[in-house]
Amino acid sequence: MRLPPAKALLVVAAGLLVGCGSSQESRSASPLLHGNKGSSNLAADLAPGARLAHRFASSYARSAYRRRPPRLPGATGALTAQLAQAAGRVPPSRRTLRPRAVAIDLARLGPTALRGSVEIADARNPSFTVGFTLRKGAAGWRVVSASPPG
Repeated sequence: MRLPPAKALLVVAAGLLVGCGSSQESRSASPLLHGNKGSSNLAADLAPGARLAHRFASSYARSAYRRRPPRLPGATGALTAQLAQAAGRVPPSRRTLRPRAVAIDLARLGPTALRGSVEIADARNPSFTVGFTLRKGAAGWRVVSASPPG
Protein backbone atom coordinates (compact mmCIF):
# COMPACT_ATOMS: atom_id res chain seq x y z
CA MET A 1 0.00 0.00 0.00
CA ARG A 2 1.44 3.34 -1.04
CA LEU A 3 0.91 6.42 1.17
CA PRO A 4 0.16 9.85 -0.30
CA PRO A 5 3.33 12.02 -0.33
CA ALA A 6 2.20 14.26 2.55
CA LYS A 7 1.47 11.29 4.83
CA ALA A 8 4.69 9.56 3.82
CA LEU A 9 6.63 12.70 4.74
CA LEU A 10 4.99 12.78 8.17
CA VAL A 11 5.83 9.13 8.78
CA VAL A 12 9.48 9.66 7.79
CA ALA A 13 9.81 12.89 9.79
CA ALA A 14 8.23 11.32 12.87
CA GLY A 15 10.70 8.46 12.63
CA LEU A 16 13.62 10.89 12.38
CA LEU A 17 12.49 12.80 15.42
CA VAL A 18 12.32 9.80 17.74
CA GLY A 19 14.96 10.53 20.33
CA CYS A 20 15.45 14.21 19.42
CA GLY A 21 13.32 15.30 22.36
CA SER A 22 13.99 13.59 25.63
CA SER A 23 11.06 15.03 27.52
CA GLN A 24 8.49 12.47 28.65
CA GLU A 25 5.50 14.76 28.33
CA SER A 26 3.48 14.94 25.16
CA ARG A 27 4.06 18.00 22.99
CA SER A 28 2.38 19.55 20.02
CA ALA A 29 3.67 18.62 16.58
CA SER A 30 7.16 19.90 15.85
CA PRO A 31 7.63 22.36 12.99
CA LEU A 32 9.92 19.71 11.48
CA LEU A 33 6.79 17.72 10.73
CA HIS A 34 5.43 20.40 8.44
CA GLY A 35 6.23 20.66 4.78
CA ASN A 36 4.78 21.74 1.47
CA LYS A 37 3.39 19.40 -1.15
CA GLY A 38 6.22 18.11 -3.25
CA SER A 39 8.75 18.47 -0.44
CA SER A 40 9.19 14.75 0.13
CA ASN A 41 12.95 15.23 0.49
CA LEU A 42 12.44 17.67 3.39
CA ALA A 43 12.86 15.08 6.13
CA ALA A 44 15.83 13.46 4.39
CA ASP A 45 17.50 16.87 3.93
CA LEU A 46 17.06 17.79 7.60
CA ALA A 47 17.98 14.41 9.10
CA PRO A 48 21.77 15.02 9.18
CA GLY A 49 21.17 18.41 10.82
CA ALA A 50 18.83 16.87 13.39
CA ARG A 51 21.40 14.19 14.28
CA LEU A 52 24.13 16.82 14.63
CA ALA A 53 21.84 18.99 16.79
CA HIS A 54 21.25 16.08 19.14
CA ARG A 55 24.97 15.25 19.39
CA PHE A 56 25.88 18.92 19.94
CA ALA A 57 23.20 19.47 22.60
CA SER A 58 24.06 16.31 24.53
CA SER A 59 27.79 17.06 24.43
CA TYR A 60 27.28 20.68 25.41
CA ALA A 61 25.12 19.69 28.38
CA ARG A 62 27.71 17.20 29.68
CA SER A 63 30.52 19.77 29.42
CA ALA A 64 28.63 22.93 30.43
CA TYR A 65 30.46 23.35 33.75
CA ARG A 66 33.98 22.46 32.61
CA ARG A 67 36.70 25.07 32.88
CA ARG A 68 38.00 24.04 29.42
CA PRO A 69 35.14 22.60 27.36
CA PRO A 70 36.02 20.16 24.57
CA ARG A 71 35.43 20.92 20.91
CA LEU A 72 31.75 20.16 20.42
CA PRO A 73 30.38 18.21 17.44
CA GLY A 74 29.74 20.49 14.48
CA ALA A 75 30.68 23.72 16.27
CA THR A 76 32.41 26.39 14.19
CA GLY A 77 35.72 27.81 15.36
CA ALA A 78 34.07 31.09 16.33
CA LEU A 79 31.44 29.28 18.40
CA THR A 80 34.09 27.14 20.10
CA ALA A 81 35.92 30.32 21.14
CA GLN A 82 32.69 31.89 22.41
CA LEU A 83 31.85 28.81 24.51
CA ALA A 84 35.40 28.67 25.91
CA GLN A 85 35.05 32.28 27.02
CA ALA A 86 31.64 31.57 28.60
CA ALA A 87 33.16 28.61 30.51
CA GLY A 88 35.20 31.10 32.51
CA ARG A 89 32.00 32.51 34.02
CA VAL A 90 30.80 29.20 35.52
CA PRO A 91 30.64 29.52 39.32
CA PRO A 92 33.27 27.36 41.09
CA SER A 93 30.50 25.65 43.10
CA ARG A 94 29.20 24.06 39.88
CA ARG A 95 32.50 22.68 38.61
CA THR A 96 32.09 19.34 40.44
CA LEU A 97 28.46 18.80 39.39
CA ARG A 98 27.41 16.55 36.51
CA PRO A 99 25.02 18.41 34.22
CA ARG A 100 22.93 16.54 31.66
CA ALA A 101 20.43 17.26 28.92
CA VAL A 102 16.87 16.67 30.11
CA ALA A 103 15.13 17.93 26.94
CA ILE A 104 16.23 18.78 23.43
CA ASP A 105 13.88 20.64 21.08
CA LEU A 106 14.41 21.34 17.41
CA ALA A 107 12.56 23.52 14.89
CA ARG A 108 13.09 24.19 11.20
CA LEU A 109 13.96 27.78 10.29
CA GLY A 110 14.11 27.11 6.57
CA PRO A 111 15.48 24.56 4.13
CA THR A 112 19.05 25.11 5.36
CA ALA A 113 18.66 26.18 9.00
CA LEU A 114 17.51 24.67 12.28
CA ARG A 115 17.02 26.21 15.71
CA GLY A 116 17.46 24.07 18.77
CA SER A 117 17.39 24.34 22.50
CA VAL A 118 18.65 22.07 25.24
CA GLU A 119 17.40 22.12 28.82
CA ILE A 120 20.23 21.33 31.23
CA ALA A 121 19.86 20.09 34.80
CA ASP A 122 22.39 19.10 37.46
CA ALA A 123 20.18 17.84 40.35
CA ARG A 124 21.10 20.78 42.60
CA ASN A 125 20.42 24.04 40.75
CA PRO A 126 17.38 25.15 38.74
CA SER A 127 17.55 23.87 35.18
CA PHE A 128 18.40 26.32 32.41
CA THR A 129 18.03 26.40 28.63
CA VAL A 130 20.63 27.09 25.97
CA GLY A 131 19.55 27.91 22.42
CA PHE A 132 21.62 27.16 19.33
CA THR A 133 21.38 27.50 15.54
CA LEU A 134 22.55 25.15 12.80
CA ARG A 135 23.07 26.06 9.16
CA LYS A 136 23.74 23.86 6.17
CA GLY A 137 26.55 25.05 3.92
CA ALA A 138 28.75 23.57 1.23
CA ALA A 139 30.62 21.50 3.85
CA GLY A 140 27.40 20.22 5.48
CA TRP A 141 25.62 21.13 8.71
CA ARG A 142 27.43 23.27 11.31
CA VAL A 143 26.40 24.74 14.66
CA VAL A 144 26.97 28.45 14.09
CA SER A 145 25.68 30.09 17.24
CA ALA A 146 24.61 29.39 20.80
CA SER A 147 23.27 31.46 23.63
CA PRO A 148 25.03 30.19 26.75
CA PRO A 149 23.77 31.58 30.05
CA GLY A 150 25.12 34.94 31.23
